[in-house]
Amino acid sequence: MEQNFYSDKLSELKGNFSVKVISGLRGVGKSTLLKNFAATLEGEEVIFIDCEENPQLKTFQQLYEFVDAKTAELEKFYLLIDEIDRVDEWEKAINALFVGAPAEIYVTGSSYSLAEKISELLPDNCDVLKMYPLSFAEYKKISEAATLENYLHFGAMPTTLDADKNILRGLAYEILFDIVEKNSVRDVGLFRTVTKFLARNVGNSVSIGNFLKSLGEYTFYRADKFPSILTDFGLFKKIPRFDIKNENFLQGGSKFYCADNGLLSGLAQVDEKIFMENAVCNELLRRGFSVSTGRFGKMDINFVATHEDKKIFIQVLPPDKSVTVRRITRPLRTLPDDCEKILISMNPIKSKILEDVKNLTLQEFLSED
Repeated sequence: MEQNFYSDKLSELKGNFSVKVISGLRGVGKSTLLKNFAATLEGEEVIFIDCEENPQLKTFQQLYEFVDAKTAELEKFYLLIDEIDRVDEWEKAINALFVGAPAEIYVTGSSYSLAEKISELLPDNCDVLKMYPLSFAEYKKISEAATLENYLHFGAMPTTLDADKNILRGLAYEILFDIVEKNSVRDVGLFRTVTKFLARNVGNSVSIGNFLKSLGEYTFYRADKFPSILTDFGLFKKIPRFDIKNENFLQGGSKFYCADNGLLSGLAQVDEKIFMENAVCNELLRRGFSVSTGRFGKMDINFVATHEDKKIFIQVLPPDKSVTVRRITRPLRTLPDDCEKILISMNPIKSKILEDVKNLTLQEFLSED
């Protein structure tokens, strides 16, 4: 999804009777997109507010009064608000402005619940644009250092493209600080501990409750909401387990994946298998698939990806030679023949054992449109 896609989409939404919501991680390019859009509104009345640079706008009353004072005499204006979720109860101000002001409203925020809150207030008048880090295909077009290895280890956040691990670590902790501040997290050290636990266990079935209880019973009650906070802000995505035989979702054993490999690298030391799986998961999400992990009898399948009437079953072959092609593809080969099955590997595999399983290299898979 190229970056000009977002600009085009925002232009398409212009004129809609709705609040336009741009959501995504810090550093993904929301502010740049909003500023570039503002530049296209030459000749129009534009009110641009950066809530991060205007700390005096802390409450919804202050935000509403600030906008009202600037626009009292205007017949029509464009209201562009960056990082609106820094304002307490911001949704009240947006609701009042949308209902009572002659404005076309665009807002950005890091929390993915941003759109949900506005949708609840204005169920028929909310357009959502989610922004993601660059895909590998985009990365190859704009970076001179575009190799699969660099993409896997350093990710593709637009603000830190081709950065080293120290800079990525800085961005990761900048995002954590942003989340801590917006959620008034008191025990920052414990919050970082939970974050690192999720990063080190990307792709593994984990029990957050058991981990927290291992730190102490009191710790569990202080930190049990931390994972949901991290997923709400998009730093991690919680992937449920799906029972393929019975066609239902299973309780427990969910997996977490990080929004970008570079951020993952900045948070923890992980191996190639985790980098590969994380990149595949993010690419599926970017393409609009609903993603779960699969359970077929006693066998696990890395990903079950569903989009409209299409369903794909995917296994990722790690570079670890102890994992054989026969073993990794067994659950795929057990599925009915009419299922779409893909084995993703670092290098091409020629083996009769694959039967009706399609083999793609990771580079081929990530480069697909």
